[in-house]
Amino acid sequence: MKRKRCHYCKRLFSPDPRVGERQKTCGDPLCQKAHKAENNTRWRRKNPEYSRNDYPRVKEWLDHHPGYLKEYRQTHPDYVKKNREAQRLRDRSKKLRLDIQAEIKRQAAEITNQLWNLPHLDIQDEISVQSLEMTFLFSTLPCLDIQAAIDNPFCIRDNAAIHTGGGNHVLQKASGFFAGAKN
Repeated sequence: MKRKRCHYCKRLFSPDPRVGERQKTCGDPLCQKAHKAENNTRWRRKNPEYSRNDYPRVKEWLDHHPGYLKEYRQTHPDYVKKNREAQRLRDRSKKLRLDIQAEIKRQAAEITNQLWNLPHLDIQDEISVQSLEMTFLFSTLPCLDIQAAIDNPFCIRDNAAIHTGGGNHVLQKASGFFAGAKN
């Protein structure tokens, strides 16, 4: 059988004849673990409703097995340590996101005033978008999360967003975003 390259460590390996072309990893435990994690992620993405609202079933099981979680934690100290550290990281990440969003909301009025004081630009002139303008734009768009990846690139011209993602270019005046500041 033809040798294959492992999708994870990139080493060459000979697939097990019982699995053949379907085998993706070389058999190293780290590669198998990465493959399993990737498959689990893919499955959860395709089946998002599977574990939602699963609390009643879990609660019922735990009610029939009192003390299970306490015993499990006592017999698996590595799990407890790993879970505690992961929770600490999740808490820090959440606090950082909330701090950034609160800072942007506090700065919104100042940013608006600075944007209105920009010199008038011809629609044909492209301006380089400073981080200040980008921060304001993203913080005022209700449909975008500040941490979300942006699918279509765009540039700003004369207070308008021009989407350059291909096809028909759409010009949207940003006057709605700045209406409150132009007093």
